[in-house]
Amino acid sequence: MSLYGSWVAATIPDADTTSAEVNLGKDYDFMEIQIPTVTSGTLKVQVAEKTGGTFRDLGASFTTDTTTGAYHDVWKLGGYQFIKVVSSATQGAERLIRVRGMRY
Repeated sequence: MSLYGSWVAATIPDADTTSAEVNLGKDYDFMEIQIPTVTSGTLKVQVAEKTGGTFRDLGASFTTDTTTGAYHDVWKLGGYQFIKVVSSATQGAERLIRVRGMRY
């Protein structure tokens, strides 16, 4: 059994700050994230216990400063399946952010 889930899109639309709900397929300990060039600001992850649930920030320690260059990171999820990626800045174009779950 693979420790990694499939890559899925967490796209932030043009003139927006938040991706649509992303289903990682099952609960994961960590999330690998590929961040394209984005409008400068910070990114964080929000999680929910079920699809369509109430999304909440997953702690301040998961906020990552972004730049105008591409970036790759691993964020601790603590066993969630449903996530959203949120930017502190409104994006000036659609941003295709790719994520996948990882198990410990």
